[in-house]
Amino acid sequence: MRKLTIALTVLMVCILPLSMVHAQRTAGSLAVEGFGGIGYPMSPEFFTDFWQMGIGFGGGAQYNFTDMTGFKVSYTYLPFKLNSDEFLKLFEEMIPAGMEIEIKGGAVNNSIISANLVQYLTPPDASFGFYIVAGAGYYLFSMGDLEMKVTYQGQTETVTEEMEDDMDDKIGINGGVGLEFMIGTTMNLFFEGKYHYLFGEEEGFDDTGGMISFITAMAGIRINL
Repeated sequence: MRKLTIALTVLMVCILPLSMVHAQRTAGSLAVEGFGGIGYPMSPEFFTDFWQMGIGFGGGAQYNFTDMTGFKVSYTYLPFKLNSDEFLKLFEEMIPAGMEIEIKGGAVNNSIISANLVQYLTPPDASFGFYIVAGAGYYLFSMGDLEMKVTYQGQTETVTEEMEDDMDDKIGINGGVGLEFMIGTTMNLFFEGKYHYLFGEEEGFDDTGGMISFITAMAGIRINL
């Protein structure tokens, strides 16, 4: 979280001089943005049980067809952290008394490429306002290597399991709402929440089957060029 805060602060400092140039959201205008925030697993049960909230970041660009409607392309990197305590419970009957196991890694890494329509509900010169965003995305998944440190009867051994190719990339839809505050003649602070629903069950990821879904809540800076 500290690294995310520092990154957003640096981003604001770097783009602040651009806000001195007057520009508003108009037909044919462009905007760029940078953001960071969190993601939380929603389904299937196997996903929600063994992976936790993740902290991600990204950026995007938007073309405005009119002063109320735009099209945005964005990239988000969002890893979901493995819940190691819950994961170990799967094997507790197999672990002998006195054995200690420490798990690192095993995150579900998610790179999201999204294309969204943006519909504003307030005029471009409003000091704050709402918008709706909806579209599709391509979700590139991988799993981080799982490192297990096992201590038993005074001896310690570390085992690393490579899991990078254990998940398939997917296509999905996403949508949500945003709140935008004007903080300069070209610069807006925004908060955006989205729900992501992915098509295709993850074979081997959940023995019972089920579609992957999660929510994201992001905050960032958007500059109208």
